[in-house]
Amino acid sequence: MKLNITQTILVLFIILSSLNVDAKKMDFPLEVVAGSAEIIVIGEIYAVQNNSYTFKIKETLKGKKYNLISVEMFEEWICDTRIEKAVKGQKLCLFLKKKKSSWEIINGSAGELFISGNSIYLGGEDSIILVNHKIARNSIFLDQFKNAISDFCKCYQFIGEFDYFSGKPQYFIQTCSDLQISNFKSKNKFSIWLFEKMERYSIQKMIFIDYNSVIKPLLGFSYAG
Repeated sequence: MKLNITQTILVLFIILSSLNVDAKKMDFPLEVVAGSAEIIVIGEIYAVQNNSYTFKIKETLKGKKYNLISVEMFEEWICDTRIEKAVKGQKLCLFLKKKKSSWEIINGSAGELFISGNSIYLGGEDSIILVNHKIARNSIFLDQFKNAISDFCKCYQFIGEFDYFSGKPQYFIQTCSDLQISNFKSKNKFSIWLFEKMERYSIQKMIFIDYNSVIKPLLGFSYAG
């Protein structure tokens, strides 16, 4: 009997749900991963150790700039494994948080994206798409991705922990103007997709003051005593 896409996904869900595992990994969307990262970098693996690799950075999309950093490999799960084994020369985009002597990849495969030629492959919940009723890996043109992520990080910061059930506050702060967001969204299709995802969140906005309109009247103020 040949299964359609819906039936196939249902069968996989039942199989994974029936496995005896102690915990389940929580997938977070790209906007949360990007908004949480201390640095977002593009480069290649320089050397591989047992549970980590040295990463040579070529571009920094967010945060402080470094040349070489040590990155801990994320713990692989049944539903979240590396696409390929880590090897020297492997090109990646990493979303990272600082630990004492190394950097930690945020949310497994959602924070370690593979680059091949002019394309980058999304991870986590955004890794798979349907193309002509067939499952395919979700790839984006690298230049579009870099522009969108860089612009996004100028506008949003995620506050909270990677645990939906912790009961602690989780929200985004908007750190740029609505006009800037509108301009960023117009750059390419991936920018539109990324920024429109933010419409589902309750966002706290910073107050932007036009100091030219405030200070000039004050400077022209005179007091007649």
